[in-house]
Amino acid sequence: MSVVTRYGIDYLRQAVRQRIDAEGLRPFSLRTGIPLGQLRSVVEGRAARSTTLELIASVLELEFYIGPARADSPARPRLPSEIARALDLPRDATVDDAVDAIRKDAMASRLREGIELVQELMERAAAAAAMIPRLVSRGRSRAGEGTECGVVMIPFAPEVRLAAGTGEVVFEESPEVSIAVSADALASWARPGRLTCVRAAGDSMEPNIRDGDLVVVDAARTDPLDGQLFAVRTDGGVVIKRLRQNRGRWLLASDNRAHPSQPVAEDDRILGQVAWCGPRGRGRG
Repeated sequence: MSVVTRYGIDYLRQAVRQRIDAEGLRPFSLRTGIPLGQLRSVVEGRAARSTTLELIASVLELEFYIGPARADSPARPRLPSEIARALDLPRDATVDDAVDAIRKDAMASRLREGIELVQELMERAAAAAAMIPRLVSRGRSRAGEGTECGVVMIPFAPEVRLAAGTGEVVFEESPEVSIAVSADALASWARPGRLTCVRAAGDSMEPNIRDGDLVVVDAARTDPLDGQLFAVRTDGGVVIKRLRQNRGRWLLASDNRAHPSQPVAEDDRILGQVAWCGPRGRGRG
């Protein structure tokens, strides 16, 4: 019978959480080459492919074992305790266990070398992509048409959901899709590592934000500001609204006059301030 223990999966999930807590989700994803969505699937206990589990286990230098259930047998020779310690194996490890550990370590080393090569290529490609707008803007500067600028790649979240149990809002960022926005177009207070891009729905914020527009949110800016755009979680879902202060109360105001303002409810939660909206290049305020 082939088995993979529940304890082993829980241990792997715990190890991933600890590494993410120490390094941060995005830095760990970039360093290992593992997409954000796959990391979240493992941490949150959702279904994950065996190849994903194998890759994460090798990056964390953990043994990932799927095979016949291991049972003690007097016919299998035991390892000397010194060798077992040197290979980081249990005291009752056998010679077969040592051979498997050595083979897997060699495979993990080759896999890590491959991942490092892919990472290096990705970093070079990102550096080359970042140079393109600089070269274009330099050409415009020589012609007196503009100044140098950069591009910020922002993760796109096609879905926003509530986490089971906690009720916290989770931006389901796509590991394959990012939105390129000129750094000059973003609000001056926006920081790339805090930004997420979502798609607006409805006509309540027309003409400034139309149905289907892209909206970039800075999740670190949750203090209400009068007259500014924010993403807010309400009982009806996540909405983009302009906060207005009226007689000591905060209101969720719509730019479209056909939609009346609503008072901010006790359970409403500000998710972040809007740093940019598009794609038509409209303003941020």
